[in-house]
Amino acid sequence: MDKNMLRLLQERLGRTAIGASTARGMGPVGTIQAARSFLQACDLRSIKANTPQAYRRRLDELTDALIERLPVDAQHWGSARKFVNIFLRNCAYNRFMCEAYRLDRVEPWMEVPLDSHVAAGLKHDALEANLDLTLPRWKTVIGLTPELSDSWQRVAHAIAQRGAIHRVHLDVRYWNGAHLQRQARH
Repeated sequence: MDKNMLRLLQERLGRTAIGASTARGMGPVGTIQAARSFLQACDLRSIKANTPQAYRRRLDELTDALIERLPVDAQHWGSARKFVNIFLRNCAYNRFMCEAYRLDRVEPWMEVPLDSHVAAGLKHDALEANLDLTLPRWKTVIGLTPELSDSWQRVAHAIAQRGAIHRVHLDVRYWNGAHLQRQARH
């Protein structure tokens, strides 16, 4: 796949990663477009990392850079981190992007994008599995701090290990579960 096609794929993935439901309540008009523009142009070659710590540093850099690009009233660490994590997960799920940028190498360190559905799923699974983990109280995505996120990510890592998957994939499981439960009620 040539560089132009990869650029077009990244633009598409950046555009589709952040929709109205993803960003609901996270900022004023312009928040979605600012996030999309940033993700469409970020350098995916810089995601390469040989250690979890190196990946985390790059993820923190991307999060901080996105915060700066968001409207002032939308500059929340939690929403920026969620947007970056969704975008990177979607790139990893795209065969061409994953191969071109070797995202399979960082997949074990990718974070699950956090929101209320994921938090509810993590809490349910942790209790059901009798995991001896401290679960923080879920508030909101925009209320997430790096420390709270780390706590939820540790829980996600433990649950994912039990299921022999990487934690990034838990979002798909929990979103689909919530989606199916809503359908069953109607």
